[in-house]
Amino acid sequence: MPLIITFAHQKGGVGKSTLAVNLYGWFSYAGYNCALVDTDPQGSLTHLLAAFGTQDGRKSVPLIRRGEFGTYGELADKLGPFDIAVIDTPPYLSRELMDVLSISHAAIVPCKASPLDGLAVQHTMDYINEIRRTQNSALTAAVVMTMVIAGTEFTEQIRAHLIASGLTVLQAQIGNRVAYARSLLKGNSVKAEDGGKAWAEIEALGAEIVDLLNRSKL
Repeated sequence: MPLIITFAHQKGGVGKSTLAVNLYGWFSYAGYNCALVDTDPQGSLTHLLAAFGTQDGRKSVPLIRRGEFGTYGELADKLGPFDIAVIDTPPYLSRELMDVLSISHAAIVPCKASPLDGLAVQHTMDYINEIRRTQNSALTAAVVMTMVIAGTEFTEQIRAHLIASGLTVLQAQIGNRVAYARSLLKGNSVKAEDGGKAWAEIEALGAEIVDLLNRSKL
């Protein structure tokens, strides 16, 4: 069974799909056999990925859609040939999300740099912690700050509040950059569109998630 990394949040518009595409890209460029899984019934990620992968010679992304499996046990079986799977989820808390997290190794919760999103993250993490308590004690979880505007103080204030609440907040953060939107509209990772600051953020995020998973095994 591969390492399974799931992006989850009860709200939309926080960057789950953007991060899923780019983390997939990071693992793929690093040489891992990586799959993307779209569990959102609306299939937003599926539609956006129509052209992804052509910039480095891949004809298509190994994308598994919600309609291609019944139970999440079946999904785990389909993921067998892969080293890593990155899962995008719908913007709400549900029994289905519980099932996704029950087979995941890491839950990454994007937090848009705004006070209201900070509150929503706490609710999502409470939900994840309940799953850790009742179904998947090996699940590790962390928050990543997204859509960060350079030079503003409230990002660090929100980060400090989340840490004070007992949450793990990654040092890596994702800036509010046009490169992310532009690349996603083309179905690419930011490496294909912008090999600079945006890709450096994804590299830092990927490395920190790997470190988080390694430390969780100790």
